[in-house]
Amino acid sequence: MRKIYYAFLMLFAFSFVNHVHGQEDRTIRQQYLSDLKHIIIDQRFQANTRRATHQDSTWVEWLERSGELPPDFSKMKSTPFLPDPLVYEKDGKEYPIKTKEEWQDKKQWIREQYKYWISGNFPEAPKNMSSEILLDSVGDGVRIQKIRLNFGPSQAAKLHMELWLPLGGKNLPVFMTQYTHLDWGRLALRRGYAVCTYAASDNWDDTQAFQAIYPDYDFSMLMRRAWGASRVVDYLYTRPEINKEQIAITGHSRNGKQSLWAAAFDERIGAVVSSSSSTGGDAPWRFGDPQYASETLDLVVAANVHWFHPRLRFFFGHEDKLPVDQNSLAALIAPRPLLFHYSVTERGLNAWANEQNYYSVKKVYDFFGEGDRVGVHTRRGEHAVAARDVEFTLDFLDKHFKRNDIVWHNRLFYAYDFDAWFARNKALRAEAQNLKTVAVKPTYKNMEEFERDRTAAKQNLQWLLGDRPGSVLPDRVDISIKSRYDWLESIIGRPEPKNGIAKYYGPYTAFGDHLPVRIYYPKNAQGKLEEKKYPVVIYLHQYAHSTGYSKGYNKLNGGPSNHILFGQLLAKGYAVVAFDQFGFGTRMEEAVGFYNRIPGWSKMGKMVDDVKAVLDGLSKIPEVDENNVFVLGNTLGGTVGLYTAALDERVKALASVSGFSPYRTSNSQYESLRSMSHLHGFIPRLGLFADIPEKAPVDMEEILSCIAPRPVMVVAPTLDRYGDTGSIIQSVEKAKNVYALYGKDAGLQLYRPRDINWISPETLETVINFFDGYKK
Repeated sequence: MRKIYYAFLMLFAFSFVNHVHGQEDRTIRQQYLSDLKHIIIDQRFQANTRRATHQDSTWVEWLERSGELPPDFSKMKSTPFLPDPLVYEKDGKEYPIKTKEEWQDKKQWIREQYKYWISGNFPEAPKNMSSEILLDSVGDGVRIQKIRLNFGPSQAAKLHMELWLPLGGKNLPVFMTQYTHLDWGRLALRRGYAVCTYAASDNWDDTQAFQAIYPDYDFSMLMRRAWGASRVVDYLYTRPEINKEQIAITGHSRNGKQSLWAAAFDERIGAVVSSSSSTGGDAPWRFGDPQYASETLDLVVAANVHWFHPRLRFFFGHEDKLPVDQNSLAALIAPRPLLFHYSVTERGLNAWANEQNYYSVKKVYDFFGEGDRVGVHTRRGEHAVAARDVEFTLDFLDKHFKRNDIVWHNRLFYAYDFDAWFARNKALRAEAQNLKTVAVKPTYKNMEEFERDRTAAKQNLQWLLGDRPGSVLPDRVDISIKSRYDWLESIIGRPEPKNGIAKYYGPYTAFGDHLPVRIYYPKNAQGKLEEKKYPVVIYLHQYAHSTGYSKGYNKLNGGPSNHILFGQLLAKGYAVVAFDQFGFGTRMEEAVGFYNRIPGWSKMGKMVDDVKAVLDGLSKIPEVDENNVFVLGNTLGGTVGLYTAALDERVKALASVSGFSPYRTSNSQYESLRSMSHLHGFIPRLGLFADIPEKAPVDMEEILSCIAPRPVMVVAPTLDRYGDTGSIIQSVEKAKNVYALYGKDAGLQLYRPRDINWISPETLETVINFFDGYKK
């Protein structure tokens, strides 16, 4: 009896513990949902908006019906950089994939993860497909057939397609695309391709009906369209004129997404050209949050809830927790030919992010010994595609279908590789080992003791930034005429606040090293510039590789916001100074090959030098009060601002928004050090401490201390996935001890809004009030 009693007691205890843990888990997940609702853009409704699922009209309805909660992100692995497709995990450890069999297992895992989190599940290929030729005509050397496919339960699913066949053609390669891109098909037809278009695009979409026809499957719109493309391939396989090994699929924007998805899940598709597919296509989710000024996960899902599985939206603000990313999807296409085609100046993407996707995918192609089968075609311009670019993509297909011997060139802009840099700079390893780490002390006996540490910290900071070449200041800084503006600005666009007057300082009279700068001055009631000296805010933008300072992030609609930000500063009487940082926007090409041209310096050193050049130039402009120069830095700009203020006392006050996570506590979740050295290559010398981050020569508390006693506001949003909150607080507290030496404890402020990494209206108001307190 006693044994039964104890067994019952143990069972009760086990059930109670499980119940408690389950309640804790649910509470944590509910908090994640609460945080998500605070930061997301509300779902937007457009003419092409469709149901989120078969049962649910909206994402909110899906939440209420399904009762689903975000996963417990604290239990999910963080992968700040792109997940490596050539690594598999077993028993909590990672192993490199070495065999084709291991890759097949990884492929299956990627597909299952992708279906669960992003695309939804789809049916097996139907076995009852039939076809009807609705039109069969011949004219001008081409046979045109309009066809309807019937399949599925009671053959209720219909899919219309059109086939253009060069007369007399045999073993024809196929150029397959959506009805939207009929014009592209005309160019392919001239090149000897059979052209196949199908009804899976916004202007004609037979696949929408699949949602109700297959109610047991939760495949999203893009997956329904991709699955529809596979049904077209089913039919093409029945046609004797078609070369089954040379079926290529292509599409643009959302159709570029579905083309990638189709090829990733259907290996009969022999080649892919994905055009401007951006977020959910050739752009990784991880590099699509507000700091990258591209189409965020939040925006694309808010505007098009039906494109993806509703679960995907949970990951806004936790993109690093996604088990797979778009590089994982594209890797499934290897070793079949794959071309990423996009404009580097499109406002909806980030050119650097697209390149990171390409480099990761190429590793899988290299694994197969087919590295040249994945390519990039970059263009200039906006989102639309011209005939010349379609011809280039056809060149790529011709090459890989062995229809010509064209030599293909990938035009890339961000080919930095830390290992390559280190191979040319091995001597720096000894310098790094001999460098004495400087750490701020908890207390100082006197100012002289601190000044010794400040001097040493600045020396280490200069060492990290590299060997700065000499320079000569321009004799004259002045306004340029419109004909001398950089033409790329007309593509990227520039902020145009209604209450401002913009002056462009460019060629022949530019700042620094031929650095174009725009200054926005407040407009008075008469619409004119007053004759006075204005306090100035130098705005340093985020990781906006394609758009520079133009865009920002607008939570209301995900679009440009810097015209609003600048307008608020102007309304408070500040002039705003803005320029594209080195390697961004109009200066993208300027930075290509930097480490070959000036191997001893760093990109961060160059960016800091540019801000100093602006400070030099402002002293020559009569409308500017050079004694009231403030810096507002956004993410990357916040980092640049900190480095600059530490080395140049002309910065009166600084606000750094999401500008840092400390280097010495860098880890697999907060990869702050490797982000600077390996991922972006802004400070390669930091990479010499990648395995010993605690030995970093300086950290943020030293940089903040170097700025003392000048005012600094550190804005560290509590939901910023890049910021190690505890370490940030510690850095600020350590630096505050130095501010206390000056009796300026309030000069260093930490503001922690419940938000992600962007400058919200509330944050901007707080920053302006901070600057106002020090304006004279």
